[in-house]
Amino acid sequence: MKDIKITMGICALFEKSLLNLINDAIKEKVDEIIIVTPNPKIDKLIKIYSQRYECNIIKLILEDKRRGKSAAINEILRNASGDIIIMASADVKIEEGAIKNIVQRLLSDENIGAVDSHVSLMNSNNGISNNVAHFTWLIHNLTMIELDSTGRLGHIAGDLYCIRKGIINEIPEDIVNDDAYIAMKIQLSGYRVIHETKSKCYIYGPKNPVDYIIQRSRVLYGHLQLFKLLKKYPTTFEFLLFYKKPQKTLNILKRAIALFRVKGVFTLFIAIITEFLAIVFMLLYYEILGKGSKANIWRVVSSTKDFL
Repeated sequence: MKDIKITMGICALFEKSLLNLINDAIKEKVDEIIIVTPNPKIDKLIKIYSQRYECNIIKLILEDKRRGKSAAINEILRNASGDIIIMASADVKIEEGAIKNIVQRLLSDENIGAVDSHVSLMNSNNGISNNVAHFTWLIHNLTMIELDSTGRLGHIAGDLYCIRKGIINEIPEDIVNDDAYIAMKIQLSGYRVIHETKSKCYIYGPKNPVDYIIQRSRVLYGHLQLFKLLKKYPTTFEFLLFYKKPQKTLNILKRAIALFRVKGVFTLFIAIITEFLAIVFMLLYYEILGKGSKANIWRVVSSTKDFL
């Protein structure tokens, strides 16, 4: 990675876990860290950190109000000086080498425009909601791996990924699923989108049914928004099910059920019910009640944050 400058961009609302991510990024030789936040506590925290450890690579952009993640990402894109831009969720926990692996994969082929990491959940295995979260995330990862193996992937999870600077310079600020939009635009620009299983990181999924339905409905609305805007649906599990090859979806479901063993069929049944409820909530809240115009500034799903 000689002569290649790397910028990490972080959109942050809370202070917890942020310093761990910064330390991990510094260990992996990131050249520049840009943090965008409306939280003045983070501003103070970073100033203390930078002085204590004589760290001069952190640039903090303090917003006067919360304007949504897409607006924060545009700040990162405008201010990044790196040849490669890594986008990271503030509360993601990464394994050693996760950053190096996605960057090396991006540099391995000039036709690759984005590389996503392999994200797993840190939820316990107790309770129906945790099992549903694990099951649906397993389906997500199996879908990503399947589409990557056939060169048809056009989606990223968004918790830790990297892109080549210059392909995407700005995104619409009303976009809900910023990561999916970026992946689709990169693919439409003629570049490949890659899922790197060697780059491992971890997040929390929703731990109760209400949070799951709220989060999932927002994601589904975001996918519908992208379909209306780009005339194309993100390459997710639903994409395979309804638009391309249903047989592949059945194979993915069989693999997921097999990995869940005895409780796999029951978990699938509950997952179908919660997905249906999320669709109903999405149609009622975002479409019928017209709340879609504010969907880019979403309510924090508290159970996905281990400190709320």
